[in-house]
Amino acid sequence: MKKVLLDFQVPATPEQVQDYLALKFDFPEYYGANLDAFYDMLTDIGEDTCVGVFETQEDLPVCTYVRKVKRVLGDAEQENPHLCVIFANLEDNYDEEKGWTL
Repeated sequence: MKKVLLDFQVPATPEQVQDYLALKFDFPEYYGANLDAFYDMLTDIGEDTCVGVFETQEDLPVCTYVRKVKRVLGDAEQENPHLCVIFANLEDNYDEEKGWTL
C-alpha cells in the first residue's frame, strides 16, 4: 500500500499547493495543476493508497483553497476503491450518507 502524508503548513498559495500535491503524489509532467485535474488523477489511482491529511492553521491565507482540496480528496475517495483518506480533524471524516468513515 502506498502512503501519502499531506501537511499544508508550508504552501502559501494555491499554485504552491498544486506543486506540493504533484510532488507528493508523483504526478506526471502533464498534470493540469487544478482541482479538476487533481480529482482526475486521484480517481485514476490503481494502487491501494492511504492519504493522511494534517490540519492547517486557520489563519493561513491558503486555508480556503486547502478546504477545496480536502473536499476533492473526499469526493475521489467515494469514487475510487483504491483510495483511503484520513483527515487529522475527526469531524472531517464524517460523511452525511455513510456516517463515520473511520
